[in-house]
Amino acid sequence: MKRVFCLVVLGSIFGLCALAQEGGKADLFLGYSFVRNNSAQTIPAFTSNGGIGTFAWNFNDYIGMEAELGGYHNGNVNSYHFDTTNFSYLFGPRFSWGRQKTVAPYIHTLFGGQNATTSIAASSVLVVNPMATDKLSSDGRYKATTNSFAMAVGGGIDIKLGKSFILRPIQVDYFLTRLEAPDVTVPPGTSVPTARNQNNFRFAAGIAFNFGAE
Repeated sequence: MKRVFCLVVLGSIFGLCALAQEGGKADLFLGYSFVRNNSAQTIPAFTSNGGIGTFAWNFNDYIGMEAELGGYHNGNVNSYHFDTTNFSYLFGPRFSWGRQKTVAPYIHTLFGGQNATTSIAASSVLVVNPMATDKLSSDGRYKATTNSFAMAVGGGIDIKLGKSFILRPIQVDYFLTRLEAPDVTVPPGTSVPTARNQNNFRFAAGIAFNFGAE
């Protein structure tokens, strides 16, 4: 039984290697990213700016796997000085309309999580929980950190500039997050769950570097 299992594993590995050699390419994307955050909570919707990086291994000209990291920041929400930084980490498949083509549209579905850190001045009128002294820092700001599920579904267009360079002028995603409301906005004794789905819009653009091109 163990021999059969080993043969199956080895066969799968050789099959993936052969499939990878068919396309034989990996790409690294670096670019700017914009997110429209719809909070679905007491905090109004706001925008964030940042950067995004993606490493993808293309099994062939049509199918690949992506690993994506993104970071976004906003220091002002509706004139309230929320200082918010989000860090996302997502993974999933990408389907392209021929990576060898000069113009190659693609779609992807990525799953993972997002870590959000936010702070606000203790003097803000939004702070209705003066008992949260354990979250008050030495600089007079309440701070909260949460980590939750995230998902991105969308796609974009790649334009080949040469054997090793690709222009990605647009990538548009539906970006779902499920973050908790900061504890500092919750009155003492509240037991109602504060997690909500945030249905966000995300845009990205930049340059990709192609490796292993023939």
